[in-house]
Amino acid sequence: MTEPKPLGFHDYLEIALRRKFYLIIPLIVCILGSFGVYKFLPKVYRATTLILVQPQSVPENYVRPTITESVVSRLNTISQEILSRTRLEKVIEEFNLYPDLRKKAPKEEVVETMRRAIEVKVQEPRRSGRDTSTNSFTISFEGENPQIVMQVTNKLASLFIEENLKVRETQAERTSEFIARELASLEEQLKKKEQDIRNFKERSMGQLPQQLDANLRILERLQQQLQTTSENMRAAEDRAVILQNQIEQLKKREPVPPQTVRRVSIAGQEVPVDDRGPQDPIIIQYNNLKRDLEIAQTRYKETHPDIIDLKKKISNLEPKVKELIEKYEVEREERLRRQREGLVVEQEIPPPTPDPNTERLLAQYTEQYNSAVLEAKRSREEIKNLKDQIAFYQRRIEDTPKKEQELALLTRDYDLLKANYQSLLDKKIQAQMAENLERKQQGEQFKVLDPARLPERPVKPDRKRILLIGAFIGLALGVGLTWFRESMDRSFHTVSEVENYLGISVIATIPNLKEDQKRKAA
Repeated sequence: MTEPKPLGFHDYLEIALRRKFYLIIPLIVCILGSFGVYKFLPKVYRATTLILVQPQSVPENYVRPTITESVVSRLNTISQEILSRTRLEKVIEEFNLYPDLRKKAPKEEVVETMRRAIEVKVQEPRRSGRDTSTNSFTISFEGENPQIVMQVTNKLASLFIEENLKVRETQAERTSEFIARELASLEEQLKKKEQDIRNFKERSMGQLPQQLDANLRILERLQQQLQTTSENMRAAEDRAVILQNQIEQLKKREPVPPQTVRRVSIAGQEVPVDDRGPQDPIIIQYNNLKRDLEIAQTRYKETHPDIIDLKKKISNLEPKVKELIEKYEVEREERLRRQREGLVVEQEIPPPTPDPNTERLLAQYTEQYNSAVLEAKRSREEIKNLKDQIAFYQRRIEDTPKKEQELALLTRDYDLLKANYQSLLDKKIQAQMAENLERKQQGEQFKVLDPARLPERPVKPDRKRILLIGAFIGLALGVGLTWFRESMDRSFHTVSEVENYLGISVIATIPNLKEDQKRKAA
């Protein structure tokens, strides 16, 4: 027994022709059944309205709107509001929708049924150049009554338009109010900061950065004035010393009480000798300077300029004074030697008579000396005052960097607040213009471009789809029945089947007379 050959296309075609009724009858029955189902199912109609997103009438370059979110985002927000339970219940009651369902189902289920029947679809954006913004969307509603479906769709469109105007106007008002509150708060902060800067400038008057150059100029002028005054004081002191020396010299000529004068015999002549010690002007000046130094040391510190100047003058005079004292000691030793040798003679000398010229010069020098001393005293007081002023301005200059840093901190905060205030002020003006634009309905609006029309054909159920599904089921059922009937058939239909089954060759076949008649008729 050989294996059977696989069935080919002709074999399948022969089976289909042989079992054609098993294919045709289920197909026809299923098609008729699907048509009946279509006739039996309730008809659902759909109405659609096209709404245009119309831009604002005033160009955005002149008035910028306060609503910057996209149309899709705004539609989602408006849809949530329109499709809320409260809004949909009003629409259901107004048009008496779903009367049968309302009798046997709760309100939540009725509202959910209507919510599923509403569709909001955004149209593809129109690409014109760089503008790809969404400019239209559709609202659809499905129902069994065409007239009511059209009315409900138009009602939903009007609700969307009203809600959009309300949302835009409310948002513009809230934006304007918020900016106004922030602006008032910022204005208070700005005034407080201005008062802080004003108080700081009043407290730091003279130490501000912009006054640094003036302080430096004043300090330079005071230092120059100090130098000039110091020079004047030293000149006055020098004059006083010179005048004092001259006065001392003149006083030597004044009448003195009778005294014993020693005379020394030198080369047969008697010469008077003064034993009072060296009376040279340089020594007198040296003694006066030492006296002034002792007085100054009781008043000032060792680092004081007056003490330093007096020490310098004394050190300059010390070599000359030392030389004079040594000369005097030599002369004194010589006089003592002569006295021991009997060459000194004591004699009473009558006092000299007063000289009017000497008295006049003495009075003149005394007056000039007093004037020089007074001038030196005034110069010292002026020097002390100038040094106090210099120290004062030096402290000012030293404190200027610190004050500059504090002022920079205050000014930086003030500049930041001022910039924010100006920015908010500009935004407030723009927000007010946008608010007026929305109130006058000149902003972006929803406009019904194509209102909902009375639907002529139902969208559900889909007749073509139902018939196609019925035909597919009938064809599948027919193929199944054909395969089942063919598998149950044990008869031989071809010579090859007999040979395969019996394992012997077929010598002859008896043709089907009906088939031969058909061939002859053909």
